[in-house]
Amino acid sequence: MTAPGTAPERTRWGAVVAVSLGVVLAGLDMTIVAVVLPVLGDDLGAGSSAAQWVLLGYSLPLLALSVPAGRWLDRADPRAAFAFAVGGFGVASALIALAPGFALVVAARVLQGLFGALVGVTVLPIVGRSVRREHRARAMAVVLTLIPLSGVAGPALGGLLTEAFGWRSVFLVNVPVAALAVACGMRAIARERAGLPVPDRGMLAEVLVLGAASAALFLALDLFGRRSGLVPPLLLVAVAAVGTAVWAVLRPSRPVLALVRAPGIPGALLALTSATAAVGAVNFLVPYFLATTANAAPGEIGAALLCLSAAMAVTSPVAGVVADRVGSGRVAFAGALVFAGGTASLLCTGDSATPGGLAWRLALLGVGQGLFAGPNAAVLLDLTPANRFGTSAGVSALARNLGFSLGPALGALTWATAEDPAAGFRAGAIAVLAVAALSAAASLPRHGKPAALRAPRTTSGRGPRARR
Repeated sequence: MTAPGTAPERTRWGAVVAVSLGVVLAGLDMTIVAVVLPVLGDDLGAGSSAAQWVLLGYSLPLLALSVPAGRWLDRADPRAAFAFAVGGFGVASALIALAPGFALVVAARVLQGLFGALVGVTVLPIVGRSVRREHRARAMAVVLTLIPLSGVAGPALGGLLTEAFGWRSVFLVNVPVAALAVACGMRAIARERAGLPVPDRGMLAEVLVLGAASAALFLALDLFGRRSGLVPPLLLVAVAAVGTAVWAVLRPSRPVLALVRAPGIPGALLALTSATAAVGAVNFLVPYFLATTANAAPGEIGAALLCLSAAMAVTSPVAGVVADRVGSGRVAFAGALVFAGGTASLLCTGDSATPGGLAWRLALLGVGQGLFAGPNAAVLLDLTPANRFGTSAGVSALARNLGFSLGPALGALTWATAEDPAAGFRAGAIAVLAVAALSAAASLPRHGKPAALRAPRTTSGRGPRARR
């Protein structure tokens, strides 16, 4: 058993493989299910409006549970937590595949979302405890590259499985992958503590408050996209703000607020949210622009967007190696600048751009995102004390999910308020450029040592400088 908080003597790449499999599971499920919704709804007698709950039932727990799950993980054995999260995800997937009715499908999707949130927050703590500091950027680059790649592969894989074996196969395929991930994790992840802590009432209250705030935010973004006027969405945003304020005065929020106020961490989190929002907005704007101005087929649009993910996949491993040598902050900043440059190139697109004309610009965005993602995560790890890795993971997951939710809403708002498609795309590109510039400004490297290094920790937890 390894003592909690101690640095690994050697990098356990098997642990990185295990969490990568978990990331693939969660990443695929965020997009693969959208393809099967019409077939699932017809089979179970659910209309299109009701079928959306299959997506919402998974998404809401990701926002509501990320922060509480991260705090819980700080008190849990990482190996046991990983096995519980991934194993539970596999069991929930099997329950969906076997569900006889629509209501049970939605209930099992909520359960799957709960375990998906746990899977997401295990990544940073396991990498932090299994990978030596000089290898962290490349490890995080490998793991985070799989998120967009899984998202791109999801619709194609979902379509193939549904056509060949029916919609239930989309969920059943998760079971063997989850079993393989658990087996790898039990072998490669070091055991630090005995068992898993029982969630307390404070965690339940935290989940309920954050869940209500997340639901209000989702509904507000949906109403913005439907152009339902300003009053209803703003009222829901106010509800979300009140929910967040209530959470901030709860006792469980104290370690989270202490962490996000630490030097360097607010900037890294703001950069993460801005970067993911920019990507989400681009993924919304490009398909609409190409479909309306170039009459592009779905396959052509998908191929153009694939350039972004492919460029990120190629760049990320290289960025990790370079970041481990010259500093993660510098590489993350360079990536944010490249992404902003790629966004500026979108402004030079003509009114009748083709998928090929956008492909190299999207590839430039992918290079920037590939340079940014892994090093940004490594910066957060370096700034976080080892006994707060779980909390940092939860906050990072929340920041990332907020970005992915806000980005499409930003794209929809600029698109809907423009006079024509070309003007909508230009307005959207300007908005994305502003968000990308914010990400670059927040990524600007700060001088001095991270707070986690200035305040040494004791692994025993005794003494006046021990972190709690």
